[in-house]
Formats: sequence, structure tokens, C-alpha cells
Amino acid sequence: MSKRVNGSWMGSISVPSSVPHAFRSQLSSSADLSIAIILIITGVVSVIGNGLVLLVYGQRRKKLRAHELMTINLAVCDFGYSLLGAPCLIISSLSHAWIFGETGCMWYGFQGFVFGIGSLITTCFISLDRCFKICSFRYGQWIERKHASLSVALVWIYTIFWASLPVFGFGSYGPEPFGTSCTINWWRMKSSLNDRVYIYLILSLCFGVPTFTIIISYLAILIKVYRSGRILASIPSSNVTHNSKDLRLTKIAAVVCSSFLIAWTPYAIVSLYSALTAREEHTGEDGGTALTGGMSAAGVSHGGGLSDVFGFPFLINWTSSEHFGDAFGSWRNMTSDHSHHSVGHHGSSSTVGSAHGGMNGHQSHLVSILKPEVSLIPAIFAKSHCMINPFIYQIMNRDFREDVYDLLVSWKHHTLLYPQLEEKKHSYQSVIWGACEERFLTEE
Repeated sequence: MSKRVNGSWMGSISVPSSVPHAFRSQLSSSADLSIAIILIITGVVSVIGNGLVLLVYGQRRKKLRAHELMTINLAVCDFGYSLLGAPCLIISSLSHAWIFGETGCMWYGFQGFVFGIGSLITTCFISLDRCFKICSFRYGQWIERKHASLSVALVWIYTIFWASLPVFGFGSYGPEPFGTSCTINWWRMKSSLNDRVYIYLILSLCFGVPTFTIIISYLAILIKVYRSGRILASIPSSNVTHNSKDLRLTKIAAVVCSSFLIAWTPYAIVSLYSALTAREEHTGEDGGTALTGGMSAAGVSHGGGLSDVFGFPFLINWTSSEHFGDAFGSWRNMTSDHSHHSVGHHGSSSTVGSAHGGMNGHQSHLVSILKPEVSLIPAIFAKSHCMINPFIYQIMNRDFREDVYDLLVSWKHHTLLYPQLEEKKHSYQSVIWGACEERFLTEE
């Protein structure tokens, strides 16, 4: 059987009944179509823009400087999501449901984490590079390509490590409230110690620390420039152009970092708020539902105050033997907990999070108190950031503009001259073969 969803386009959309409720779109079909159109435009622009960045720097790969390697890595992250992640979301939006199942959900969450956090940590390294370059002139003479290459390698190792943990049972990936995309399963924070610890770790180490580093780096740059005043006049004239170029590159890096934080911070805040304020929905045998607040998915109240907001007992309660035993049990059984709490298990109809069996045939699951549209807007805004950086380079970086122009001109000349060269080549071959044939006949 299929569920038919009325919409303002294509008449109605048929969603197979085998698709779990959590993977069904919570939006209207017209909203899904709008999202698909936006993401198609974003993806095409991103692939073209970041592809140009990679081509421009690829043409002079032997002459690349340290900061350009980091710029390339940033383009790889944006290009990667546009090529591997965005199509899944576009297809699901057009289908009015996430059609790739739990395995596809895990893959989408994994690649989204790798490319998203990879971009953030790369911008963190870029900000550190700019900070040391401006605040310590000796750094500019010390830094080499090998240091930047090592930084890029560390970015990938670090992000792949954290992104792969949910694949092995520490943390999990699940559908977002609007149903057609997947991400870290924020909504299991209250129901699973495993997911709660994982989420707090990545918020601290994968988002908080890089963001704090970016802010501190540019504050240090601003203080240095402000205190220096006429810094260019105080250095040898031979270094004025070099230092001025460093300042220009620093401005570009500042805009790149700022645009990333502006795009992704609302998404992180809304996701965390949605998880911390999630309510428990009970589903009875008759199909009726009821929402309760301040309870974990297991149906056990943690009390009020800080424990209600942050999803774990206050620090002093961690010392109690009862809580320690519960925590140890959660850690010991986290693999089985992960498998039993996966989205849509046993045909449950959870909106977000995981379904849990209750007494007397009741089921309960956590649902976000935010409307799907509220969680959708920052998510789409963040995912659309992948097309922004090439515009920043094109507007603010004169060298990049010139390189793009040279690349396009060379393509144009190659396209126009190639047919003429081929024609001349064939005419030369005809002349040579004709001369050889004539000589052969003469000798005979």
C-alpha cells in the first residue's frame, strides 16, 4: 500500500507504506519542490564555482603556497558535498520522503559531517595561518607547503574519526524533523547516555574549539593592526607590497570564516535547542498520542532545573552508586541500544528520535517541539553555504580573477584553434603521403 500526499504540483505523491514515518516528509509537496529547486541551483553553482577554484590552483600546483593548499581543501569539502550529498536531499525532496533507508541515512550523515566539520576546521587553520602571518612576521619565513599539507591531512583524519564513531555504535545518525534529510541524532540526547556523551564531545571538540580559535585569531589580528597604526610605514619599503598582500589575504580569510560561522551557527543552535527541549510522545494501541514534557524516552523523570535543560543529572548525582550503575549499564549495552533504537525500527511512527516500547502495548518516542519549517530554514541555509566561497574569491581576490580569466581565455583559444590545427594536420599528412606515393611510383 502507498500513502498519497496531496500537493500543488504533480497532483499527488505516492509514498510507499514501507517507508517509516520518520523518513516521510513533514512538509507540503510544494515546499519540498521549492527546496529541491533551491538545492539544484545551489549544487550546480557550487560544482561550477568550486570546480573553477580547483582547476585554477591545479594549473599551477607546483607553485602553490601554504595558504592556497588550505583554500583548495576548503573547495574540496564544498565540492564533495555538492557532488555526493546534495543529490540525495534533492531526490528525497522530490519524492516527498527519504527513500535511501537507514544505510543511506547513515551515509548521508557521515559525508555531511566530514565535509561540514572539515570545512570548519580548515577555516580554523586558515585563521591561525593569518594570525601568525600578521602578528608574527617570522612565521611567514618559517611556514612551508609541508606544514600546510600536514594540516590538511590532520583535518581529514580528525573529521573522519569523529564521523565514523556512529557507524561503530558510539552516537548515531537519524532523520531531521522535516523528514527528507539526515544528520547527527540530536533527539536521542535524553534517551541515550551514549548519544548524549557523543554530542557533547563533538559540540566541544568539533565545533566549539574551532569556532573559539577563529574568533580569538581575528581578535588578535584586529588588536595587532589597531596598535600598529602605520605598520606599513614602519617596515622596509621592499616588504611593503608583501605585507599589504598579507593584509588583503587576511581580509579574504576573515570573510570566508565569518560566512561559514554565519551559515552554520544557527543550524547548530536550532538542532541543540530542539534536542534539549524535545518532548516525549506516547502512542497507544488505539493510535492515540499524548505529549509529556521533562521526561526521558524511558519514561523516567530526571527532575527539574539544570537536569531538565541539559538532559543529564546535576554533577553531584554522578557520584551516586545508582546513577553510576545506570550509566555503566548504558555504556555496556550501547551497541544493542543503538540497534533497538534505530529510526523506524519495528515499523514505529516516530517523528524524530527513536521509538521505545512501553507498558500495556504503549510506545513512546521523542519529538521536537519546533515546527519542521523552523528546523528546515537553518538547515537549508547551512547546506547552501557550499557555493559562497568562490564568489568571495572572485570579488575580493584580484589574483584569482586574473587566473580565472586566463583559464577561460586559454579554453577559448584552444576551442577556436583546435579545429584549424586539426585541419592543417590533416593537410600536412595528405601532402606527405602524396609525396611518398609519388616517389614510390617514380622509383618503380
